[in-house]
Formats: sequence, C-alpha cells, structure tokens
Amino acid sequence: MDKPRNFVISGVELNWAKLVNPQSPFGTSQYEVQIATEDKAKAKELSDNHINMKEKDGKFIASLKRKEFKANGESNGKVRVVDSAKQPLDAGTIGNGSQGNVIVFQYPYDTAGRKGIASSLTAIQVTDLVVYSGSDSVDFEVLESIAPTSTPTGDAISDEMF
Repeated sequence: MDKPRNFVISGVELNWAKLVNPQSPFGTSQYEVQIATEDKAKAKELSDNHINMKEKDGKFIASLKRKEFKANGESNGKVRVVDSAKQPLDAGTIGNGSQGNVIVFQYPYDTAGRKGIASSLTAIQVTDLVVYSGSDSVDFEVLESIAPTSTPTGDAISDEMF
C-alpha cells in the first residue's frame, strides 16, 4: 500500500466497545473496539489488508483503535457510530456480540526507522445490536454496622476504648 485509504470491514462481531469516553491503558488516550470472526477466509482477507488478526478460543480477533489526539495535539474526533439505516446510535449501547461493519483509515508510515501500515478506527455501523446492560449483577451486601474493627495502626478496637 503506497497511499492512504479507507477500508471497510464487513460482517464482524463487535466486542469490548470503548467508544463513549477514551481509555488510556498505556498512557495514550484512545477509543477502541475488538472485532471478531470465526471465518478463517475472512480472517485471512483482513490480515492481507493489514489488520493484525490473532487466533483465540476458535475466533480470529483484532483490536482497532483511534487516538483521541493527532500528533500535533488537535482533537482526532470521536468514532462515528450509526445503525443499519446510517442513523446515529448511542455508542454506549453496543454490547458484546453485536454485529456490524467497521471503517478504518489506513496509511503507510516510515518513522524512526520503523515502516508499516497504520490503521485508525473511523466509523462503526451496527447491523445487529446486543444492548449493553451493564454489570450490576455483582454488588456488595447490605451490612448492619459500619463501625471500624481496628485502628489505622492495626490495633483491634474494644468497647473500653470509647
């Protein structure tokens, strides 16, 4: 590839969509989504088009990212998210197992002795939405007392101390 292009990835599973607020897992603020397919031919097509596919648990997966800021410090904008009719969709509703299409902007780079093809997540079209409902199934139990059982030094508190 010798010049920039937009590349459409069709018919993939969408997982771990972090598109509402950028995440900073390693110091770089970015939006991200994981795509997956069980189709070996589809995985090869994506690999042939510079998408770093890995095999895990019978699926081929790739993480696609978009940095929050460009190299010059300007905002890179959010990832555009639409439904099957190309109407805006709340990115926070995308749950694991949703199906869709993805557009990445790809460009060649040659920086500091490293060469390759970079991909930046641009847009997602959700064709079959699995609504994210949160993980409120795990929570604390209600306790009767909030009295401390030890001091900041670790000494046990007895009734005589009051």
